[in-house]
Amino acid sequence: MSNSGILRLFVMIGFFAIAATAGAMSRPVYAQCGSVTDAQILADVYAGIKADTGLAQQASHINVVVTNSVVKFYGWADSQKDQEDIVDIAMNMKCVRMVNANKLQETPPPAGDALRSVNGCSSGTKPCGDVCIPDGDSCNIGGKP
Repeated sequence: MSNSGILRLFVMIGFFAIAATAGAMSRPVYAQCGSVTDAQILADVYAGIKADTGLAQQASHINVVVTNSVVKFYGWADSQKDQEDIVDIAMNMKCVRMVNANKLQETPPPAGDALRSVNGCSSGTKPCGDVCIPDGDSCNIGGKP
């Protein structure tokens, strides 16, 4: 075998060794997530919201539901920046697989809006803190399912 053939062989072995090492390094993160429950993720999301003084006062109108490590928000934030900060809390948690913020409005709804529980919730929804949520969702305001 020529020197260039031996060099190619070592380069290929080195490449596969690096790729295998990188793959093995990422596996423990997923393995650790196997023991993390949806209830723990829920509690951690609310802890993150409450730890931020600008967001803590909004917890009564943000319902969080976690199913199979997928976080779903329902309600409203006081501003677009607050909404982004709330979503970032969940996005930056290592065992969260996906975040659905489609039902988290950027700003408070108008006083008579059906999303506000103070006005009574419409058919198919129920009160949960200050917000009306779908009947099928659990009310977790405060971080406890």
